[in-house]
Amino acid sequence: MQTPTEEVYDSLNTTFHSWLKNYEDGSVNGINSVSCTNSHAMKVDDLDRTNLKISVKVFLESLDTNDLKNSVSQVMSDLDITIIDSLVLALPPFKDGSFSLGPVKPLWSELEKLVKDGKVVTIGISDLDANELAELYNWTEIKPSVNQVNLESCCVMPPELIAFAKEKDIQLLTHNDSKILLPDTMFHKILEPAVPTPKEWKINWIVRYSIVVKCRGIIQNKGYLLRSVKTT
Repeated sequence: MQTPTEEVYDSLNTTFHSWLKNYEDGSVNGINSVSCTNSHAMKVDDLDRTNLKISVKVFLESLDTNDLKNSVSQVMSDLDITIIDSLVLALPPFKDGSFSLGPVKPLWSELEKLVKDGKVVTIGISDLDANELAELYNWTEIKPSVNQVNLESCCVMPPELIAFAKEKDIQLLTHNDSKILLPDTMFHKILEPAVPTPKEWKINWIVRYSIVVKCRGIIQNKGYLLRSVKTT
């Protein structure tokens, strides 16, 4: 079974090289940004929408509100949907290694706006411990409904986190995503066959979406979207 990192690498590698066929010379010289998805642009049928749950997880590479806005807008456009049932935000590593609420506030405010605008039903966060989750919870207007926990990093769910989540009615879900979903070295390897200077490219964000048939738990569609820009 593939890890999430292996899955997104294989998906984007296949998609990127398929996309390259649009260019006769097999090169992306002169292109300064790339957006890729590994799905076949499957649109969600309005007739089926009530029977489907659409979940999205956004992996940001920086604490940039515009990147969050663009990632959500892109996935809604590609799937041709007007509402996301569940959106979880995965924060990038903080420079000093410790959580700081200040830079997160604009991001969460954007999530709250999406809820108020009727574009998202519930919002959640990933990989916060009990103190970090409490700090976010106490500040927010619209509370996180989910906190995803990577059991590879903590093995057993911390009792204090369980207690706080139960008290505040926050669902704790486990996941096995790496903190950096697609490392630069792997991304640059995808670009190498067609890009002379792959290290000049950086990922802005990655989105994973899944469309599940309600009550049956059947995954109807799953995919990744990625946005990358040339930095120089």
